[in-house]
Amino acid sequence: MQQYIKEENIFLNQDLTTRDEVFEFLAEQAVKAGIATDEKAVYQKFNEREQESTTGMMDGFAIPHAKDELIKEAEVIIVYPHAGIEWNSMDGSLSKYIIALFVPDTEAGTTHLSLLSTLARLLMKADVTDKLKNATSASEIADVLNSNIAQS
Repeated sequence: MQQYIKEENIFLNQDLTTRDEVFEFLAEQAVKAGIATDEKAVYQKFNEREQESTTGMMDGFAIPHAKDELIKEAEVIIVYPHAGIEWNSMDGSLSKYIIALFVPDTEAGTTHLSLLSTLARLLMKADVTDKLKNATSASEIADVLNSNIAQS
């Protein structure tokens, strides 16, 4: 099975309290993981995207995404903060499950859209969101998403 979501890119119980802190954390992890080369640029891309319209979905999920030439490969980083974060979500709920997409400019129309639409569809399935909410480890989260992405 292809590993779309890597265990080492999943961070549970993070002490983050604002959307801004989440964006900083994501940018920092992206550079550490070799996904991107410039923290500030990635952070800026998350903010610019959020100003267009919220990436806070329903039921505690948020799917922020950054697209830039400084991003070297399409990748996903997942963060579960200690507590819910105000995200201006569609249903007004706090975001507790953050699934961030990193997309190189060169793949903007292809990988980005297919991965985003696949993830968005998965987050509409109660069986998938229930498993993600109840997951207690990075490997469990990776397994749930990878097996469902492979089937879609």
